[in-house]
Amino acid sequence: MGHDPHQYFVAPARATPELWRTLIGVVMIFIAGLALYQLAFAFLSNLIGPNATQGLVESLTLGDDTVIGTLHILLSFGFFGIALFMIVRGLHHRSPATLFGDWAAVVSDFLRVFLTVGGLFLALMILLPTDIDYVRNTEMPRDRWLLLLPVSLAAVMVQVGTEELVFRGYLQQQLAVRFPKWPLWLVLPSLLFGLLHVSGDAAGPNLLAYVCWTVAFGLAAADLTARTGALGAAIGLHAANNVMAILVASLNGPGSGLALYHIPMAMDDPRISAMMLPELATTLCVWLAARLALKV
Repeated sequence: MGHDPHQYFVAPARATPELWRTLIGVVMIFIAGLALYQLAFAFLSNLIGPNATQGLVESLTLGDDTVIGTLHILLSFGFFGIALFMIVRGLHHRSPATLFGDWAAVVSDFLRVFLTVGGLFLALMILLPTDIDYVRNTEMPRDRWLLLLPVSLAAVMVQVGTEELVFRGYLQQQLAVRFPKWPLWLVLPSLLFGLLHVSGDAAGPNLLAYVCWTVAFGLAAADLTARTGALGAAIGLHAANNVMAILVASLNGPGSGLALYHIPMAMDDPRISAMMLPELATTLCVWLAARLALKV
């Protein structure tokens, strides 16, 4: 694999490569992110009162398939992004900007991959024969969907950006400098990415299939990051996938409130496991398409 730019990407982590720092950092990102989330609602309670805040919390958590519930899910990732920036600055004594790689490459790689992969996803959705039914979301007429689109895209970018900064930025950099002769930077963050993405209760018999697909997606994103020496390609790949899965056509259930279309299946539908082999093939195709767009 052509990973020479990877050395440039991971160089800022060389000053503090200790494994104990990384382990503490991962734990503190989770703890600090939750604390910031709680502080935000405590501040809100002071503004609008505890009863109104409690009602809002209930509507957000119980209505996780609504517009506001889905936005809440996506935007809540931002607290963990802020926590990550605090940990990188305080524990590793470096700028959070070093997690991105070269900024010029971040922007250009993002645009190339997002447009290429997004176009490919749309083409596959329209042209390939499928047994999947796409049902219009009756709560989301086209004009409302278009009106919300800027906010929806921003929320998706908060979620995608945070995940990429944690897994392909922070963890990949720290592991690459700590274990330079082993591909742990490629495998371990992708495994964690897969395991943390799926709830066993929600996925039911499809748990293994979901984990395998998410790990494969993580490997593709990590490889693109290494080949380009920046996070732009991984963010573009992830954003294109999530725009399709969250804003265009979403499975019924949590996080489906912003979608123009619904797929009338739950995450534990037994038909989903049979769909995972084509999904893995699609992941391979979009990874190759991204590489062609980037010429890497």
